[in-house]
Amino acid sequence: MTQRVQMALLVCVASGGFVYLLYPRLVTSSTDSGHWVMVLFQGLLQIFFMLIYKKGLDYFPDKDLIDIFRQMGKWVAFIILVPYAFILTSMVGFGLRAHSEEIIAILRMSRTPYWAVLAFLVFISAFTAIKGLGTMLRASVIVFIITNLLIMFNTLTVTANFDFYNAFPVWPSSLQFLWDTNFNFLTGFSPLLFLGFVPSENNMKYSHLFWVWTYVTFIILLSVYIPLFIFGQETVVKLHYLVEEAVDTVDMRWFIFSRQTIFFGMSLIAFTIFLNALLLWKAGQLMQKTFNWKKNKRSYSIIAFSSLAFLMGLYVPNQYMIEKSVELSTGIHALLIVIIPLIIFIYGVINRRRMAVYEKK
Repeated sequence: MTQRVQMALLVCVASGGFVYLLYPRLVTSSTDSGHWVMVLFQGLLQIFFMLIYKKGLDYFPDKDLIDIFRQMGKWVAFIILVPYAFILTSMVGFGLRAHSEEIIAILRMSRTPYWAVLAFLVFISAFTAIKGLGTMLRASVIVFIITNLLIMFNTLTVTANFDFYNAFPVWPSSLQFLWDTNFNFLTGFSPLLFLGFVPSENNMKYSHLFWVWTYVTFIILLSVYIPLFIFGQETVVKLHYLVEEAVDTVDMRWFIFSRQTIFFGMSLIAFTIFLNALLLWKAGQLMQKTFNWKKNKRSYSIIAFSSLAFLMGLYVPNQYMIEKSVELSTGIHALLIVIIPLIIFIYGVINRRRMAVYEKK
């Protein structure tokens, strides 16, 4: 299996960690009908920036995101990339805290303190990030296969409780959700910027990007419509863990495991670890290459960022603040998903024209 395919699978796995966090709630709270239209618009927005980003990176085939910004100037790289590393850290801290609460609810570990689950997730994510991108790429193949088998099993079993009339009306009453704050937040629930951490000549091709986009869009539709088909719009807006509660409606007394949510919990843990390992690895890469540190110092920066992420998650006081913190960090990340691809693309065009003028002389 080629590295490009492994990268595509890693992005798919990381996207799963984003999707099940708050994505279904944001979609169902933003529109009361035609949810697929909102998901499709968001998907088209994602692939638009993905193509711009890929085209911009293609102007610098032997350089990654950090090399390109360093070429623009040391201060430009410092101003953009160092804050980006801390934004990634905040996403790890607040995201893992939210995932910890959900894992405790799924596995019914009411006596387990959230800080213990948080510490476990931070440690495993940091350890995976320290092992490096190669380890994540190889492991992502196995994780992708296992988690998708679990997703298929969950999906097939819950269809018995589907009421397809709950999805009506199929068309949205208006497109007001395009100006909703939640719609903009959804852009931040994406590992899109990971594309820039591998030189373009070794990166995914456009066909791989299309298949990744198709897979992620399909997973998002599943996460939105499974609870919707079971509970209906009026109920899902009142639920907290939409997919978990939908999966828990299945009677599994005939099976060796009495609760199907165990499989969903296993998938969620796998998605979460790989997502946050990737975020921590990116933060380490940003610091190491921006300041031109030796490679062994990347491990120290990953440990420092993971410790900071643990403290961020530890001191969030309640569920309301957890969600607001996640929304704030992903909202800033959404802003970077817009800004960084545009900067790379514009700088690539200018650099190409400059080189063309120089060659004519």
